[in-house]
Amino acid sequence: MSDKIRFEDIPIGMELKPMEILLDENVIEAGIAFVQWESREAMTKVGILPPGLTISNHARMQFNTLPDLKAAIWAKSEHEFIKPMKAGTKIIIRGKVVDKYEKRGKNYVVGEFETVDENGDIILKSLETSVYVE
Repeated sequence: MSDKIRFEDIPIGMELKPMEILLDENVIEAGIAFVQWESREAMTKVGILPPGLTISNHARMQFNTLPDLKAAIWAKSEHEFIKPMKAGTKIIIRGKVVDKYEKRGKNYVVGEFETVDENGDIILKSLETSVYVE
């Protein structure tokens, strides 16, 4: 018997493994290069970081929780930026599966993500749909 998780076995409400990230210089530099953010003045003067700095971690969280499923396409995403991320703080990203469906022979998984700062304040909410293959 295999421990492999198939698309059919993914429960709605399944919690993804959370990520804790310290927004240190290395994370910031890699993130700035990834999102091609040009406004370094906001970062250097007041420590405000690019709003989408951590969004790429959402896919990592899904892969870490569901390693047998591979995302073929990032089909849709919605992001609500509530509060700026600040350099030197610790953030926690939590996620869960909120829907799954089949459409035209493809498997879709919808993930909901919430990023909070070290005070527990919500800084980012995301809803993302991915097409998965087994």
